[in-house]
Amino acid sequence: MTLSRDISREEVDKPPLRVSMPLFSEPDIVEITARIGAVLRSGWLTSGSVVAEYERQFANIVGTAYAVALNSCTAALHCIMYLLGIGPGSEVVVPANTFASTANAVLYVGARPVFADCDSTTFNVTAETIEERIGPKTRAVLVVHIGGNPCDMDEIIPLCKKKNLFLIEDCAHALGSRYHNRQCGTFGAAGAFSFYPTKLITSGEGGMIATDLQRVGSDAKTFRNVGREYFGRTPITMLGYNYRMTDIHACVGINQLRRLDEFVARRRELAKIYDTQLRTIDWLKPQHIDNASTSSYYAYICRVSDGAPLSRDELSEVLKRESIETTVMFRPVYSHPYYRSQLSGVICPNAEMIGKESIVLPLHVGMRDEDVVRVVEVLRHVAPKR
Repeated sequence: MTLSRDISREEVDKPPLRVSMPLFSEPDIVEITARIGAVLRSGWLTSGSVVAEYERQFANIVGTAYAVALNSCTAALHCIMYLLGIGPGSEVVVPANTFASTANAVLYVGARPVFADCDSTTFNVTAETIEERIGPKTRAVLVVHIGGNPCDMDEIIPLCKKKNLFLIEDCAHALGSRYHNRQCGTFGAAGAFSFYPTKLITSGEGGMIATDLQRVGSDAKTFRNVGREYFGRTPITMLGYNYRMTDIHACVGINQLRRLDEFVARRRELAKIYDTQLRTIDWLKPQHIDNASTSSYYAYICRVSDGAPLSRDELSEVLKRESIETTVMFRPVYSHPYYRSQLSGVICPNAEMIGKESIVLPLHVGMRDEDVVRVVEVLRHVAPKR
């Protein structure tokens, strides 16, 4: 093997440390494979009995009356918006600091997303930043629990009730997260969850709606099935979409769901090691988690402060050379070219600051304690405690 001039033999030999990855034990793989085999032999591969089982188990764990599986969290958000009657002429307050899917779902129903700034330490929207963006056309507030860190629901819920607004939770990061020991996704009209491979659990691709509203819980199954209540020659009763989850994907999800508590506990153990180790690095500020909150730690997010010896991007390159992968969670949605062409004059200073200064360090259930120590050792080498 020929090495390039700027890469040493030691660097090549270091095992790469991924920022995130799913975990399947060998017994998991055997179980999933056997279950998928049974689905294949049955001849029914789309949404069927396995999806229904996944939904029952999910509703039981989260604590809602209904759970409806779809092919993505984006589809779940779109479905919720549609079934709540949000449409043209309506506005929905959404975080500027989030993935585009959150705002896209508002556009899908013809409504207008209005971007709210976030807190500089929790990285979440607050009642104060939301209230600043509420107007006469506002119909709903869509909160996102960034990195699995629950928003301050004690302040947000009364605001939504006072203004007579739907509260919707984007829980793409927050399966297993709790606020005052109550599961995220249960505070508003509905919650949307993600099973993308980087998430707390995965089904390969997929999403889930959790709700106590009967009209959402029942009509979502029609919405995801191209507007039909059942398969076959049944009438189209609404403008639906092909958003079904397959039984094959549900086989993976059911296996993963069983390990959710174990996965969240391990993420919290790793996060605690980060918290302790990073106290000696005063220029790197981890996301603040309130005492009332239990974060799933979907991601371990830090902000590179003004006094840092390197910029966020320079720090990322240093870690990359040590075979440590990092990523950037978000930049403000409105800063993307498509949204710049749709909106103008939007400024959310904290979201912009976080977009420039935040970095996501490796954290996943396949990591060892010493992997966290390795990351922090590299960070210490960049700039020892002053």
